[in-house]
Amino acid sequence: MIKGMKTGVAAVLGTGLVFSLSFAAAPSVDAAKKLYDSKCASCHGKDGKGNAAMSKAFKVSPAALNLVDEETVAKKDEELLKIIGEGKNKMPAYAKQLKAEEQKLVLQYARGLAEKKTENKMEKK
Repeated sequence: MIKGMKTGVAAVLGTGLVFSLSFAAAPSVDAAKKLYDSKCASCHGKDGKGNAAMSKAFKVSPAALNLVDEETVAKKDEELLKIIGEGKNKMPAYAKQLKAEEQKLVLQYARGLAEKKTENKMEKK
């Protein structure tokens, strides 16, 4: 889940009336997905598992583009944010293209892809 997401709240008034306040969480998720799709998906794939064609084009192992593998998931946020900002190997630096908050959104979105992969594995067992 993306940090800072807000959820709905329901309250019961003394009169028995129920009202609810809901806070749209979608804009943060949509913004993160849009950033990921525009900056990351071409190499890392929509699912975060890596784009095989790009690994061939860059002459790198497909594992180098996989964001949902155990090795990448085990890395700390600070390390991954540094890679996003400064780049690494064939990956370009995004510090000048993405604000710090946008970089964090992209990271949280990628973390969410890894969580989905884990959930899918659990469902198949």
